[in-house]
Amino acid sequence: MPEEVRSRIFPRQVEDALSAFAQPVFVSDEDLGSGAFSSALQDVTAVLTGWLSPKLSHLLAPEGNIEFVSHAAGSVKLLDVEKALIDGHIRVSHSAPEIALAVAEFTLAQILAHLRLHTRQDAGLRGTMGWAEMRKGYLGQLLAAQTVGLVGLGYVGRLVLDRLRPFGCKVAVYDPFISTEEAERLGVTLMDLDTLFASCPVVSLHAANLPATEGMITRSHLQAMVDGSLLVNTARAGLLETGALVEELQEGRIFAAIDTFEVEPLPDDDPLRQMPNVYLSPHCAGHTRESYVRQGLSAVEEVRRFFAGEPLNQEIRREKAAALA
Repeated sequence: MPEEVRSRIFPRQVEDALSAFAQPVFVSDEDLGSGAFSSALQDVTAVLTGWLSPKLSHLLAPEGNIEFVSHAAGSVKLLDVEKALIDGHIRVSHSAPEIALAVAEFTLAQILAHLRLHTRQDAGLRGTMGWAEMRKGYLGQLLAAQTVGLVGLGYVGRLVLDRLRPFGCKVAVYDPFISTEEAERLGVTLMDLDTLFASCPVVSLHAANLPATEGMITRSHLQAMVDGSLLVNTARAGLLETGALVEELQEGRIFAAIDTFEVEPLPDDDPLRQMPNVYLSPHCAGHTRESYVRQGLSAVEEVRRFFAGEPLNQEIRREKAAALA
């Protein structure tokens, strides 16, 4: 992985944890950039990767020596390991659960900030609005009184659900892979997308961005949201029909907290930058100082387990490879 990435998720304590049982080989940025890193990994059995890592298909078993990929990030799609994984030539693990915790906390923060009018309260006190006028005019809402809709109940969705429970709000879920029995056990109400968007004043997206989910949130779903509703997207922009969210936000009826965009970095002239009903963040929901270290330690522990012949904690199974996000 590039040095800039490695410096974040491989501080001294993570490097020491790796060196305790293995002989690490660090590939230089120069070799990564030129593509001349194959020789450095010629005798390497396992690799640790991160975001911005190169494609590895030409180094994987059986043609190459690499038998295990421990990804210190979330999606492994860009590594081009899917075929080797499906064919059973390699094993793959990832650190998505560590990232999911940060995304879940970020999601909750965005919901609470919206309901309690955080940005408007702050701007009002810094502006000319009177104290009494603010207290009367900027009256927030209780999370406990809301029904929150979660689209997708994977790693992040379940952690968001766990963090919503102490507030006492109702939770509705759209996830075709959740049975009625499991929904009852989790204490959530299953809804189809149409009903969820029409019923929930807060909707948070946590579905994987796959061909089957591309554009699944349409204009009609957004138009069905009641005035003042909040849509949180810390998943992927591709879940929404192209242009639908911008058009609906321009009406000024609903709010959105957006962490992922169709074009990243977000262009300076993007209309979202000018909208007062949008909370923007630079695809950082899963990034915290502690999460970086946890990702590194998790990835290193998976390598240790692989060499020791122990069960992996975060292995991506062959049968799940075709649905990699």
